[in-house]
Amino acid sequence: MTGDTRIDVVHLVSSVHIGGQEMVILNLARFADRTRFRSRVLCLHELGELESRFRDVGVEVEVLSSPSGGARVALGQLVRRLRHLRPSVLHTHNPAPLRVGAAARILARVPVLVHSKHGRNYVAGEHLPSVLTRLASQVSDMVVAVSNDAADFARLYDSVREHHLRVIHNGIDVAAFESAPRPRGNDPPRGICVARLNTVKDIPTLIEATRRIVNAEPRFTLDLVGDGPERARIEQLVRELHLEHAVNLLGFRDDVRERLGQAHVFLLSSISEGISLTLLEAMAAGIPVVATDVGGNSEVIVSEETGLLVQPSNPVALANATLRILRDPELAARCSIAGKFRVARSFSVRAMVTAYEALYDELLQRRRGNGA
Repeated sequence: MTGDTRIDVVHLVSSVHIGGQEMVILNLARFADRTRFRSRVLCLHELGELESRFRDVGVEVEVLSSPSGGARVALGQLVRRLRHLRPSVLHTHNPAPLRVGAAARILARVPVLVHSKHGRNYVAGEHLPSVLTRLASQVSDMVVAVSNDAADFARLYDSVREHHLRVIHNGIDVAAFESAPRPRGNDPPRGICVARLNTVKDIPTLIEATRRIVNAEPRFTLDLVGDGPERARIEQLVRELHLEHAVNLLGFRDDVRERLGQAHVFLLSSISEGISLTLLEAMAAGIPVVATDVGGNSEVIVSEETGLLVQPSNPVALANATLRILRDPELAARCSIAGKFRVARSFSVRAMVTAYEALYDELLQRRRGNGA
């Protein structure tokens, strides 16, 4: 890399399947100061649907080993790759990349290791962080939590010390959603959820809530945008509740902005969240939102002002809040306006990227000051 004085940043992830943290990484690369930073993405075991989007913005993506290779194989290949690339910053995302990346950072002598914690990463009832995760967190130069809730979890369960922890909220390209179309006054009521279909998003609770909404508002329909391992279970529940006419499972879409523009309300039924990008996008588009009061959702939504918060795993509460939005135009309008303002003020992609780049500079300067 002779003759190029840019700071090389390598993002280490499990894959680049469509998801919130992957979109954060894509935005970090897309909106980076290209005169100062050069980004690359390494995937531990597989690529994913977003590979082409990274390449479209000039970011190289490569996979280290097959899933059958195991952690030891991935570690060996990562060390060799880092020694060849010689990045200034290794930026890991979520626990598995952190554990491998922390060891590789030492062996390959990468100057700075930053780790982003994109949520709690551990759902209630599941196993807590391993000793390896705690040790890897302490090897990193800084742990960045995307929400205050994730930061609290890092302190309590990952044993991350205060001087070793920073909060940088996720951000979106607000301008891309500000001009989204809006439904006409006589359109049938429509809800939308944009999410990966996994257990954390708790889509069954949303489907059960939809049954109650349709009972009260027979013309209501729900657009479910996204895909994932829970799709078959969700399709079965839709059939069991006789909602085939009301629930549209649309899979992954490239026209999310347009789909958002057709909706009267955005619904999020997660049992754990960091800072949901799709929630921010809906608010930027001026859609009233109803979300569960988990993780970072309450850091985005001021209940009764910029949206409504409800208890998780409670389809009755989710349905009742949705019906409030649909039946109270003044509440819907108030949440729409306040939500757009809040996202534009506090959750822009430019602010997020600037904060990360300033952190890279700070940590590299610290290393130079320590003679490392």
